[in-house]
Amino acid sequence: MAFFPGCLVLQRMPQYEKAARRVLKELDIVLESIPRAACCGAPLESFTDEWLYLAAYNLALAEGMELDVLTLCGNCTNTLLRAKAALMDPSLCLAVNERLHEIDLHFDGATTVRHLIHVLSERLEVLKERVGVELSLKIALTHPCQAFRPHEILGFDDPLQPQAMRRIVELTGAEVIDYEAEYDCCGSTLYLADEELGLEAGERKLGSAAEADVLVDACGNCQLLLERFQGLMKGRAPEERLPVLTLPQLLGLAMGMAPAELGIGSVMARKLQGSLA
Repeated sequence: MAFFPGCLVLQRMPQYEKAARRVLKELDIVLESIPRAACCGAPLESFTDEWLYLAAYNLALAEGMELDVLTLCGNCTNTLLRAKAALMDPSLCLAVNERLHEIDLHFDGATTVRHLIHVLSERLEVLKERVGVELSLKIALTHPCQAFRPHEILGFDDPLQPQAMRRIVELTGAEVIDYEAEYDCCGSTLYLADEELGLEAGERKLGSAAEADVLVDACGNCQLLLERFQGLMKGRAPEERLPVLTLPQLLGLAMGMAPAELGIGSVMARKLQGSLA
């Protein structure tokens, strides 16, 4: 598959990319980086229609490779698939291709885009065979909302209460807990407009998941706010912070991989010690 990690993951979360590559390799999924890939276009969308050209550019690159796209970011997934849907309009597609032809590219809609959760959901039996270590952890999930909504475009799982991530994590033997804020926004999008409001949303989610040993996400935006920005939230002293792992890091541990292989640092590794049966 053509690998599109997204700018945020590439620049700030190498551990997410590292773990995803390692776990997918174990599942016999070959990832090929997209040469000359650029931003998906999402940051431009709030102030210009030019985002569509950027999304189409990335899709055209993947089409040139004759591969479907695998993403790690809910925002990237959403942007690329909405662009593909918009470009079903012949006049709009013509306008986009006129510009793409200037750099010897062409968009025809041949490739599809799947988030990591979608790809793993299609391989549950293979994943179950690869899991060899039972995790004695209580897990709280936070779902990448933009990988599921709007349903008429994403077309995968329940858009308001998705269950795919739960089915994947339960294969590890870990207990997935229910908590009040499970399906709430993580706060990362709110943070762009109002930092205080975004942090409040994150604090509510983390406080609601206090029973868990670990929070598991599958999106760079969730990881940024709920892991990196925990120290900015009111009343969350270092010793009170909830450990946060990405989905492929958790799966890698259940496959018997060493924490270092998955980009898990020594401090987190010590916290998890004793939880691997």
